[in-house]
Amino acid sequence: MKKLLFLFVLVTALSVTSQESVLLRANYKKGDVLEVKMEQSQNMGAKGGVDMKMSMDMIVTSKDGDIITTESKIKSINMNMLQGGVAMSYDSAMKEEDLDEMGKMMKQQFDPMMKSTIISKVNIQGEILEAKVEPSNPATDQLTKQAKGVKYPSEEVSVGTSWSDVTSQQGMNVTSIFTVSKIENGKVYINITGSVTGMGEGDVKGDLVVDIETGIQDSVSSEMAINAGGMDMKISIKTTTSKM
Repeated sequence: MKKLLFLFVLVTALSVTSQESVLLRANYKKGDVLEVKMEQSQNMGAKGGVDMKMSMDMIVTSKDGDIITTESKIKSINMNMLQGGVAMSYDSAMKEEDLDEMGKMMKQQFDPMMKSTIISKVNIQGEILEAKVEPSNPATDQLTKQAKGVKYPSEEVSVGTSWSDVTSQQGMNVTSIFTVSKIENGKVYINITGSVTGMGEGDVKGDLVVDIETGIQDSVSSEMAINAGGMDMKISIKTTTSKM
């Protein structure tokens, strides 16, 4: 009987713990340095695809009330592309003389990106309010236009809490639904589901891990399966962020 009573108390305690409520906020401080790594894959079947890895350093330059300003610089880019039966690759770590002709052409496009600084303003809910590039260049400008942080809800979250967000990119509307699956060891684990409508139709799935104390998104991954104009494609993105 005592063992059964102890087990009941233990199970009850675990149940209470699972119902913990937390407030998700980007608790960055001036001077914080973060390393961001991104992996992106776009698979279009027989028509080819693109695999890209990129890393950047992000510095928190100021915090004024609920607004955080950051400056980011790309450190490395690695890309492999297959298009029209032609394979192309680029690695920013390689010397120019070691690149093939296609790699040298890609270097001319990527060098301005790596010399630019991305200045962003983010609120404490994680939403990117403004992003600009200095000096401006088309490739990095396009990258910043596509950037949109995961906006945390105004209220506290607990296991089972859901919220949604909608973004528009290249004629497609992406609706993402975030659902908290568990809270443990100072982390909030979130499942991502959703749909794509507009010029393309499809679905979205993924997951997100947020550090409660800092609000840093330790990792976020998403996969979109889309049919656009009769062509099927799969886009996968994974981003990891760590405090240095």
